[in-house]
Amino acid sequence: MRNVAILALTGWRENLRSRFYLLSLAFAGIFLYMSLIFGVLAVEQELRVLVDFGLGFIELMGLAGALYGATTIVLREMETKTIYLVLTRPVGRGEYLLGRFLGLMLSVLAAMALMSAFHLVILWAKGWRGPEPYALAFLGAYLKVLVTAALATFLAIFSSSVLTAGVIACVLWTLGHFLPEIKFLIGHGAPRLAALPLTVLSYVVPDLQLFNLRDRAVAASLAAPEAGLAWWLGYAVFYGGVWLALAWGLLRRKEF
Repeated sequence: MRNVAILALTGWRENLRSRFYLLSLAFAGIFLYMSLIFGVLAVEQELRVLVDFGLGFIELMGLAGALYGATTIVLREMETKTIYLVLTRPVGRGEYLLGRFLGLMLSVLAAMALMSAFHLVILWAKGWRGPEPYALAFLGAYLKVLVTAALATFLAIFSSSVLTAGVIACVLWTLGHFLPEIKFLIGHGAPRLAALPLTVLSYVVPDLQLFNLRDRAVAASLAAPEAGLAWWLGYAVFYGGVWLALAWGLLRRKEF
């Protein structure tokens, strides 16, 4: 675990110095500021628009950073042979992969947290008060990014192509928001020829609708959640762990 922690902290520092993350933060700051304009146009629903637009944009920027890192870090180090410098030391390939992934997710968390802090300043200046539901919505957005990044890591090692892995991950991220509808089609009238591929797809695609908690952040009367925090975290860890384990299996077979 010591090697994993060192790799994670090293990767975190490298990612934070990356121009991509600096540009993402600047881009996000500009668009979050522009959300004020959309809020003014919404008139009576200004706060709702500000909260929903801001959280959605933070999630998309976090996803962009996570996919960029997940699809490039390992492949880039394989191409430049940098991975030799790590694996010649007493570091296993599983430790290397987990350390790099955790470093990536730490940097994504830091970027999303900074964007959220700026977003909250805007909201509080407008008179909004709701830290608890906001924190819940932020957690849901981050968990969606985490499970998608784990899937993208596997796709990158499997395909050895940044573009292919990124495109497929984006498609699966989109489908993940419609997984309840896909399962409904499987159980209610889907043709037999379509039922099998849909069933396979339902196991591959992450259930991102489970983490879609943004509506809770704008509800004045927050009801008890359908699922507990332990379930959300458990699902994210299990799903991400499965795809990282498969990525590790592929990495073990590669010749360096």
